[in-house]
Amino acid sequence: MSDPGAPVGGGAAAQPLPPSGAFVPMVSIREHRHLALAVMLTIAVLGAPLAWYKSRGYTYEVAASIYVAPRFAKVLKSDQELEFQSNSQYQQYVEQQVRNVGRYDILLETLKQLGPYRTIWQPPGMSDRKAAQRMMKVIAATAVKNTYLINVRMEGPQADGLAETLNTLLRVYLETMKKEDLYASDERLTNLRERQRILVKDIQEKSARRAELAERLGVTKFDDNALNPYERLLQDSSTALDEAHRKLIVAQAAMSAYDPKGGAEPTAALEAAASQIAANDSGLNSLKYHLWARRGELLNEISGLSPQHPLRAVAERKLRDLEEEVRTATINLMEATRTQLLEQRRTALREAQQVDQALSAQRQSIQERANWFITNFNEGLSLAQEIDRLKTQLNAVSERIDFLTLEAEAPGFLRLQSPALPPEYPSGGGPKKMVAIVLVLAIVLGLVIPILLDFLDRRIKTAAQVHRLLGFAPVAALLDKKGGHNRLVWIDQMRRMILALSQEKRHHNTRRIAITGVKAGSGVTELVMDLAQEFSHDGLRVVAVEANALKPDERFMGGPLSPGLIDLLNGEASLDEAILPAQGALPDRIPVGLALQRHLPFYDRFPATLDPLLERYDLVLLDVPPVLLSADTEFLARYADAVLLLVPARHTVPGELKRAARLLEKADPKVFGVIVNRLRVYRGGGYYADVVKKYEESEVIASHMIQTHLDLGIPGVGGTVAAAPKVSRWSRFWRLFSRKPKVAEPTAAAVAGFSDAIEKALQPPPKASRRGVLGRLFTRKAAARPSAPEVPFQPPEQDG
Repeated sequence: MSDPGAPVGGGAAAQPLPPSGAFVPMVSIREHRHLALAVMLTIAVLGAPLAWYKSRGYTYEVAASIYVAPRFAKVLKSDQELEFQSNSQYQQYVEQQVRNVGRYDILLETLKQLGPYRTIWQPPGMSDRKAAQRMMKVIAATAVKNTYLINVRMEGPQADGLAETLNTLLRVYLETMKKEDLYASDERLTNLRERQRILVKDIQEKSARRAELAERLGVTKFDDNALNPYERLLQDSSTALDEAHRKLIVAQAAMSAYDPKGGAEPTAALEAAASQIAANDSGLNSLKYHLWARRGELLNEISGLSPQHPLRAVAERKLRDLEEEVRTATINLMEATRTQLLEQRRTALREAQQVDQALSAQRQSIQERANWFITNFNEGLSLAQEIDRLKTQLNAVSERIDFLTLEAEAPGFLRLQSPALPPEYPSGGGPKKMVAIVLVLAIVLGLVIPILLDFLDRRIKTAAQVHRLLGFAPVAALLDKKGGHNRLVWIDQMRRMILALSQEKRHHNTRRIAITGVKAGSGVTELVMDLAQEFSHDGLRVVAVEANALKPDERFMGGPLSPGLIDLLNGEASLDEAILPAQGALPDRIPVGLALQRHLPFYDRFPATLDPLLERYDLVLLDVPPVLLSADTEFLARYADAVLLLVPARHTVPGELKRAARLLEKADPKVFGVIVNRLRVYRGGGYYADVVKKYEESEVIASHMIQTHLDLGIPGVGGTVAAAPKVSRWSRFWRLFSRKPKVAEPTAAAVAGFSDAIEKALQPPPKASRRGVLGRLFTRKAAARPSAPEVPFQPPEQDG
């Protein structure tokens, strides 16, 4: 017990709290062994047949490998290898291929190509979708770490056709990936073929228009070598246009070097390249050559003419036109060259249209001076050039289609490394393996569920938990006396608690002891009766007062209308009328009386009413209602000299105990203590189990000695003990021990050590005791010990 006003442990440093000991897996398994066995049997009985029925039986497995190259082989057109830019790109590509192996469309195509093996995966009446899903479940593709391989496995119920199915699947997969690869895309081929159709249509339309113009003009072809001088000019312009177009195609490969957006250096390089191209242009030089030749002819014509001659003015005007043509051709060539260098191949049509517009502007100046013949002739010549350009594009598109068609058949990033081989032996354990797994699972769950139940059980199970929650050790820790094996240990624990309370009485004159519980069903009345009986055995006069108006106990009742505590407080009865005398195992007691309001009246009359009991009795035990259910407890806690809070194991949760402790702390009792009762003994482990085991061994030794003395006869005072009374007494003694488990036979030394105790136990006592022979034996042994300072009992902090 402790003083509520003083810190726990006095002035010394606080001791570390003991472990709670509430969660011990082996103890949980022993305690719930029937539940564990039921779980094991239930899972085994229900799960084993189900596992046998649901198991797929023996399965066969085949495997194949796909090689994923980190770089693409050289293509037919370009002498270079294609490779991934980083390792992460390669890993993403590999992961994508792992997902593609079991793709739905690939599985459908595989079913179509399986031939006679299709019935393995698609029995008659099963849809293609279900068959593909069935095949998808047995395919597993994984990337092999630190290699360039993808391992593909397939399981099946039979060996026949399994390898052929996997090889067909991988063949379809590789063909599909080739079609979807960068250089063999069906979409690209479709676009190219569509472009090819458009070009053919344009060529046919323009050819028809050119034939119409030729028929209208009366010419068979549009040739630059015609006698008409404008035809020569148009021929030279077309030649310049073709030359500029060829130079543009060559310049596309170096577009990045001539991009004006890159700064001043690319712009300068572009200008230099354009100037160089213009200077080396054969068409322009040829035009200049012919024009200067023409200029020489004109100079020769006007050399013999006077300034006033009409032909001289015409010749001079032609000379100026020739010089203007040279300058215009040079400017146009520079502009066309720069434009051609900057445009890409995909915009070739737009670039050609721009060049055509420039040349059309040039031809417009000529056609303004030409007649209808030149206009139509130039149109026909332009159509011829356009047809040639379209044919060039058509050839490029046809070449690209042929290239992609060839590359589609060439090896790419993926290829089959090793095909699947027919399996020779089945894999897996079949139904036996599944049954074994179910049995192992049953054992594991049978062991885990009891442990989990105790782990989730938040109720207080040990005295150490109370110690950790309140910060001080309980006054006593009592086993559950209903267990036959715990009876002797419970008697010893009660004796220790009686010693502690007796010491408290002698040192501090503690005579009014209030006993309460956390909540209903804590066993307060039972403990009050046991304490009263134990104190009376020690010669103390004890009276038990029922102060529980909330739920009166029938053990306190004397008769239907017998007065009680409420009658005393109301002044309607005297102490002599209210006190019921001891009867059997019941001590002197005062019932609560007729409680109509379920609480005690007139708190201020308690001292005057109950203090006279101290003149008649050494101790007054108050049976107080639970702390959490009645406010009477707080008043009685202040009235009593000591308050004992009863905490039954496996009945109270930590929150309830803390609330009860706070309420009693507000009441400020003089002395406060906690008793933990109904502790369970876990057989096979723990402190109390060892104590019970030693008591059982002692009982067996004692019973063996008693039987020996009964058989041989024990000399008593003035002669031999009578046979009939001895048989009756020891028969009762023997029946008390007959229910105990068997232990090893006692040794000779142990038997000799108990001889004196047994002889003393057989002496007739001066007064009959309710506790019987064992009670007198422990009382005499306690009296025979040398005197020592009494200390309050400190129970063990942990029980297994």
